[in-house]
Amino acid sequence: MNDVADYDLFDYDYSTYWKNRVYENNSEKLILNKEFKDKKGTFFLDIGGSYGRLTDTYYKGYSHPIIMDYSLKTLQKNKDVIKKKYPNTELIAANAYKMPFATSSIDAGLMVRVLHHIEKPEDYFKESARVFKKDAFYVQEFANKMHLKAVIRAVCKLDFKFFSKEPYNHPLTRSNAEGTDQGIAGIFYNFHPEDVKEKMEKCGFIITKKTGCSFFRMQSLKKIFGDNTLLQMEKVQQKLLSWTNIPPSIFYSTTLKKKNNDKLINNSEKLEDILVCPECKGKLNFTEKEATCTHCKHTYKKEKDIWDFRIM
Repeated sequence: MNDVADYDLFDYDYSTYWKNRVYENNSEKLILNKEFKDKKGTFFLDIGGSYGRLTDTYYKGYSHPIIMDYSLKTLQKNKDVIKKKYPNTELIAANAYKMPFATSSIDAGLMVRVLHHIEKPEDYFKESARVFKKDAFYVQEFANKMHLKAVIRAVCKLDFKFFSKEPYNHPLTRSNAEGTDQGIAGIFYNFHPEDVKEKMEKCGFIITKKTGCSFFRMQSLKKIFGDNTLLQMEKVQQKLLSWTNIPPSIFYSTTLKKKNNDKLINNSEKLEDILVCPECKGKLNFTEKEATCTHCKHTYKKEKDIWDFRIM
């Protein structure tokens, strides 16, 4: 069984994490606005999309965007605001390891600021490859183990084991805990870029572009230059140095290559037609507030207009 980072245990509002991170937020949107500028389709999946921070980067190109997050409380708290700004968006609570979507049903998607909470990325990539269509466009962000500060720190400590491809289990502090209290164990991994690349390619994701992000993620630089100046500097670095592993965050733009079984491709534009039991992938029978699997008989609830498909 894979552990899941459950923000609901702490009743955490993730939007508070971003109040003082204007530079980081805009740096990420620089990349996503470019990557999704000319992309179009039906179902778009924002995995771990929380309160809809990145919805504006892909909303115009997809008729049925879906924000999926394990935190039902976060989705419920932000539902009205999200639906007012982005009325076609669907909100679903689910486990990224066991998604409630039919095979080859999703046109495109992204995962940003979430992979560091994924204990078994190879299991996640396998599941995401299942739900995306052949040639689907997918953007994967991850916390970069090999960023400049980490490499310098490892060399100074003569810690040469650090340079292996193994993920680095980041010690949780108040600055990076994102919802947990200091001293409480959590899942927070920094990944080696080659490790992520190998795992994604093994599952059929072909990396078409690598983009570094947040090159100037230092509080001292924010105080000296300010967010706007740093963002202009960021634009230059994203063009010149994205081939390096200098920045703390890396984005892989990918295309999914896999063999298609035409019987599994779902071209419906109705959400219920692409929803399946996350446990056994069986067909669901729907009522207004419940969905029951015709195979394993598991029943899922719809609470405050949000389907809760969370299972372990």
